[in-house]
Amino acid sequence: MSSSTRSGCTRAAVSSADAPSSPPRAPDDAPSVQLLTPPPSEAPNPLAPAVTPQPRAAAPADLHQHNGLFIHADVGVAYLRTRGSKGGSPFTGKGAALGGAVAVGWTPDDAWALAVEVWGWKALSASGLGSNTSVELQGLGLNVTRHLAPIDVFASVVLSGTRLAITDSGDDVEHASSDIGFGLKVLLGKEWRVDPAIGIGLAAEMFLSVNRAGGETLDTVGGGLVFSFTYR
Repeated sequence: MSSSTRSGCTRAAVSSADAPSSPPRAPDDAPSVQLLTPPPSEAPNPLAPAVTPQPRAAAPADLHQHNGLFIHADVGVAYLRTRGSKGGSPFTGKGAALGGAVAVGWTPDDAWALAVEVWGWKALSASGLGSNTSVELQGLGLNVTRHLAPIDVFASVVLSGTRLAITDSGDDVEHASSDIGFGLKVLLGKEWRVDPAIGIGLAAEMFLSVNRAGGETLDTVGGGLVFSFTYR
């Protein structure tokens, strides 16, 4: 081998030894892998109890829910007195009476009811106008009822148009009648539920009527006790 060749190889070896070597790759230079994690606000909390939807509680079977229709009926006994005059001669009829009523209407809620009511009372004693005649009070009016649901107490006011009829005591044949007058009926009672929509009860009743017949004024007042039936 010539001297020039050996010197070239020597220079190449020296150059290769003197060249800076690439430093080893640090672990931090390794390709990073980013993990997708939810933000802190959305991170599940392992200590929080699981929330499960609760089923809607069913209404108690005996909880009354009004359905709009209102029906009321009552029947009972009372004391009735009618006073007036005929042909300038005063007369008075008084004594026991039998009566009843039926009302049909609407309940906007569980507390109130509005209805049309037919009611009447028939005296069992003589009218004072004859031994075989009796007085019958007939009414048609607007029933306004207030019901206190927690204790099942009710109060009713019936503003009415009324008339007095003179009938036979036995066969109810009408002999005479008054003009249409003003009447008022008031009930205050207590009911007991036999069904969420049906109640039976007991009530005190007062009523009055003012009528005209033949230019004379007839006034009737009374009060009694009635058994009631209500659907609402």
